[in-house]
Amino acid sequence: MPTSTFYRLPDQKRQKLIDAIRQELLRVPYDQVSINKIIQNAEIPRGSFYQYFTDKNDMFQMVLGDFQKKVEEITKKSLQTHGGDPFALTLDIFDLICRISDRTDLRLLYQNLLSGMKVKDERVSCLPFFLPQEKGGEIISYIDLSLLDLRQENDLSDCADLLASLLKWAIAELLAEPARKAEITVSLQNKIAILRRGMDPKQEESGC
Repeated sequence: MPTSTFYRLPDQKRQKLIDAIRQELLRVPYDQVSINKIIQNAEIPRGSFYQYFTDKNDMFQMVLGDFQKKVEEITKKSLQTHGGDPFALTLDIFDLICRISDRTDLRLLYQNLLSGMKVKDERVSCLPFFLPQEKGGEIISYIDLSLLDLRQENDLSDCADLLASLLKWAIAELLAEPARKAEITVSLQNKIAILRRGMDPKQEESGC
């Protein structure tokens, strides 16, 4: 996260820096972000940037801050509403992304920002999918584990990986082709339904 020096900046100067970061993220994908362009637009020395952020990941977390708050709110509400169901949670998070995608500026911002995420990325946890690790650990306690057929130690994290992969696929499709929102939503719903019921009809019979 940004350093305490960043938060001590005068409001106008801090907002100018935030605007410069957002402007750069609207221009290019995350991996192509130029620190030089940011400091030029913010009119600050290069050394000052590293007084505010330890590295580019700190800047990433700052820009994602509002988004993470929305995801945390949706996550808690979804799990409470649906009785701790992680499958319903996945669809509710995607619904949030759909609403964001309706705004062209936000769609482009998050498209460029999330382009830097990998399926296995230390910046995000699996469940929920876009929260800091400590928040992700807290939220897992809201999940009803009886809804999952967990048989060994790593099953929960593997289930989370599968749902995260599906969600990230749907988000990538949506951000690339927002006009296909309805089609992508139906496809995601179907894929999650398959995961929920399982793919092998003989699984229960064989006792595997």
